[in-house]
Amino acid sequence: MNSLYGTVRLVSEDALYFFFGKLLFLYITIPLTLVWLIIGYIFGIGDDVVAAISGPAYFLIAFFGIGGYKSLYPVAIGLGSTRTQFLKVFYGVSILGVVLSILFLNVLQLILKTVFLQWDIDPYILHPGVFLVNEYHFFTYLWIDLMFGLFLVGVPFLLYCINFRLGMRKSIIVLMLLSFVAMFLYYGGYLNSSMEWFLGLDLDALGMTLITLLGLCGIGALLLTYPIMRNASLKPKSRKE
Repeated sequence: MNSLYGTVRLVSEDALYFFFGKLLFLYITIPLTLVWLIIGYIFGIGDDVVAAISGPAYFLIAFFGIGGYKSLYPVAIGLGSTRTQFLKVFYGVSILGVVLSILFLNVLQLILKTVFLQWDIDPYILHPGVFLVNEYHFFTYLWIDLMFGLFLVGVPFLLYCINFRLGMRKSIIVLMLLSFVAMFLYYGGYLNSSMEWFLGLDLDALGMTLITLLGLCGIGALLLTYPIMRNASLKPKSRKE
């Protein structure tokens, strides 16, 4: 029980307090939002301006799946946590961190949009939602951001775990083999029907469904790391292995 509590505290403090709380928002996203507000107030930017504050969040969410695990894993094991215990805590805190950070990000975007409208400025908020919906809507943008966040935390972490267990050389070999298989299937005509089906989809109508599937893929990728890493060594395979 003590080791579990220590693991939860270790991962929570690093992820929620330092990484997502201080690094992502206090040091980057909140100052970026304030800069946009100052620019809008002083210069009266036009309606064709694209205001962007979500880029750092997307990047750091993807980075946390790798950097957070890499830095915390040996520390947690050294403090008495088991591998499976640490993985479960890491998954839970990672998903919670993504949900809270995406929620706070969208609140900042809402504040930015609301204040600009009060100043008779109607800028575009740089967001994947501009390709899926006709106008800004808080809950729609929130859902899209959440699905992207889950995808970005799950898939990069899965790729890192594969490289951790196999090493750089074997990972590259596996990647090349998969690429060759995909090329043979495509140019052999085996994927033509699937490609035609996908290109024939009404992406405007299915956009939110595809975004939701993207988020589910992220969760699935995160879960796939469990059998890969539950018996992993403390150090990754060397580059030559």
